[in-house]
Amino acid sequence: MQLTCQLLTKLGYLHMYTHNATTLLFTIPKSLLGSWQIISLISILAFILTYSILKVIMKQLLIKQKIFKLLIERKAREITQKTDALEKNMLVQTRLISIISHDIITPLRFIHVTSKALLDNKQRQEDELQDEMLQEISNTAKELELLSTNIMNWIKYQNENRRLVKEAFDLHEMANQIFSIFQGLARQKRIRFVNEVHTGVVLYQYMEPVKIVLYNLILNALNFTEKGNITISGGNAQRGILLKVQDEGVGMTAEQIENVMSDTFVVSSATIDKRKGNGLGYIIIKDMLKLVDARFIIKSKKNMGTMVTIFFPNNEPEVLPAKSQRLPTGQTS
Repeated sequence: MQLTCQLLTKLGYLHMYTHNATTLLFTIPKSLLGSWQIISLISILAFILTYSILKVIMKQLLIKQKIFKLLIERKAREITQKTDALEKNMLVQTRLISIISHDIITPLRFIHVTSKALLDNKQRQEDELQDEMLQEISNTAKELELLSTNIMNWIKYQNENRRLVKEAFDLHEMANQIFSIFQGLARQKRIRFVNEVHTGVVLYQYMEPVKIVLYNLILNALNFTEKGNITISGGNAQRGILLKVQDEGVGMTAEQIENVMSDTFVVSSATIDKRKGNGLGYIIIKDMLKLVDARFIIKSKKNMGTMVTIFFPNNEPEVLPAKSQRLPTGQTS
């Protein structure tokens, strides 16, 4: 006599099946046929067989349950990522609308009105007044140029698929090149740039985002400083590099610092002490520092200036190049 057990198994999403068959051969003496012993033996075998089949079925159900749970978790992560990306895009749009509606249109309107006034009253205005109006137009145009550069830098790095390559560059040299961009504006305001970054300090990182951070820190310092020095200092520290940007401007309150450091900070055309500023600078700074895994803190007091300290963790290649790569001359793009 023989007993054959066959188990049908489905293979994942392939919609294919395998057949596992087991055959048990056994002999029952004729003298025992119909006796209580054989009935008991058959009952025990039937119980064992049923138990084994149920155990295999339960095991398969548990496996399917785990697979289903993993699929649900993966879909939930994908939905969360898409939601986050959508919220980020909406925030970008909100910020851009705020900047365009207040900090671009208003200066353009000022240039238009002032230029028209100069043309309409060219013969009746004094030379001194005309020079003053032309200087205001020039300053406003320069501010628009700097703001436009910042907007382009920020939009460019909102693309998460953008490929970046790390490289070694000299921070002292980078500070000098950033200073050269703003030299004319600093001269007008009688502000002196001081580069105290240790000579030969080389950072291995994404160069352009770091340059954008320094660009915005210097621009912020210029916007809120009437006179004095703007200083960049720094050098090697434990497990990384410290960089500090310090000015002697109007400073910030604790509440203003908290607002700038907040993740929910939204661009506004509101100013500090009626001074120009759109808040975009620190949004860009925070985005770029996240990109290079750096951290920063702000220390400031009203009418006593501001100091921003950045820490870049060590991130060196196996072999640094013999010479640090030089920065291209000119403004960031």
